[in-house]
Amino acid sequence: METYGTPRAFAAAAGTPYAAEAAAEIYRSGGNAVDAAVAAAAAVGVTEPLMSSIGGGGFALVRTPGGAVEVVDFFDVMPGKGLPPSAFGAGGRPHTVLLDYGAGVSSIVGGPSVAVPGAVRGWEELLKRHGRLTLRETLAPAVRLAREGFRLCRTSALWFRVAREVLALTEETRRNFYRDGRVYEEGEKMCFPELADTLEAIGEEGADLFYEGELGRKISAYVRKMGGLITERDLAEYRPEVRSPLTVGYRDGEIHTNGPPSAGGATLAQMLRIVAGYDLSALPEEEYVRVVAGAMRLALLDREERYADGSRNAEVVGKLLGEEHIASQRKKLFGPHTTHLSCADAEGYAVAITASMGYGSGLVVPGTGIPLNNVLGEPELNPGGFHALSPGERPVSSMSPTIVSSAREGVIALGSPGATRIPTAILQTILNVVDLGMPLGSAVLTPRFHAEGDLFAYEAGARTADLDAYGRVLVYEEPSMYFGGVNAVRRTPEGTFEAAADPRRSGGAAYA
Repeated sequence: METYGTPRAFAAAAGTPYAAEAAAEIYRSGGNAVDAAVAAAAAVGVTEPLMSSIGGGGFALVRTPGGAVEVVDFFDVMPGKGLPPSAFGAGGRPHTVLLDYGAGVSSIVGGPSVAVPGAVRGWEELLKRHGRLTLRETLAPAVRLAREGFRLCRTSALWFRVAREVLALTEETRRNFYRDGRVYEEGEKMCFPELADTLEAIGEEGADLFYEGELGRKISAYVRKMGGLITERDLAEYRPEVRSPLTVGYRDGEIHTNGPPSAGGATLAQMLRIVAGYDLSALPEEEYVRVVAGAMRLALLDREERYADGSRNAEVVGKLLGEEHIASQRKKLFGPHTTHLSCADAEGYAVAITASMGYGSGLVVPGTGIPLNNVLGEPELNPGGFHALSPGERPVSSMSPTIVSSAREGVIALGSPGATRIPTAILQTILNVVDLGMPLGSAVLTPRFHAEGDLFAYEAGARTADLDAYGRVLVYEEPSMYFGGVNAVRRTPEGTFEAAADPRRSGGAAYA
């Protein structure tokens, strides 16, 4: 889980042990933390299927050795450039499934749900801006894992069972994810030889193969055949966006996270701004929970009611983080479909990447092994409704890769999957380290709670208070993936490294 006092040069934490080791392998072969993070992102797309994919997208937060921080936004975008209005809306009959997760998750799948994937262009942009190695070199571990195989982890096996109807949507998808009439189970060996060939070809020819070459033409033709909107023009014109992070001061340091048009980082920042008005380490347990849970409820209510689509969120964030709004919220306090990885090195780079493919569209492009996202089919990502975005617009997201920079705590890169539990999982991990003085591993392991609306959910052993004030109270007797899966690394002020992979999911940590 973690190591203290031992001089090391690199640490990684990722959604599977295979991905963490892929990152360490690339670092040992001459790469830096950025090269390693791209290798882990590709490897986790192979070994944690349906959580991320080259058919999806995400966000990367990068801190350079000089201390500058930037966001590389390679999230998926709305397709349909050049198509007539009649092409949108799936003819009024989108394919909806109810996933057997929690109380049931409604999701639109199939061709009309697929957005333009950003992962490959994003990886290429990260390497161009900060890496030392080539795309071919960084994809090599993922190619090997896809070709030679790996053992399916517990988290992915659980999601396979939840998404079994989606994974049976087409014969091509069944061929990749079913065995003997059922989905693959935990511990069984999986191989994706066609995906290995695809990754190898992308490594040799670059991202242009995916976006402007033969592979892109295959993707567009198949999605259009299945009733979707992705045109060759959509792929050819896709570009990642490089932006400044959303930065808030906290205690003696700064916290950098994903800003608009994403809503997740701003929600985290709002929670931090609220709790910053209190000395959390000195509060009794009930008061601590009242403050932190109250910040969760208020910020998530704003997340639900105030955020829109696209660039309009920048104005919303400015108002919600303003001192007047934060002060008013402080007064009120007392009245699976994502993956994350983090890397840090001795040179000073720290990288946090959160990636997703929604719940998966149920489509695998024939002959390529590429599972496609259903980002357009997720209601929480599209508050304006199904196909309400204009071609080229990015949906709203909760993904919140985050970096903490502090003279006292050092540099921490972290993030989590988990929809609205993303910012609350990250919040509690930060508070555990910065305010409560926990080592990184303990900060990730400590039982969590989540407050949203009239719900208070918590893991056995977590701090609790005011349960009568909530309409619904849920207790999880064991650590649960419901509360996210924080994968974090830390470079201490003394230059040592810690890595913590969340046992709530099947994560792994590696050092070099």
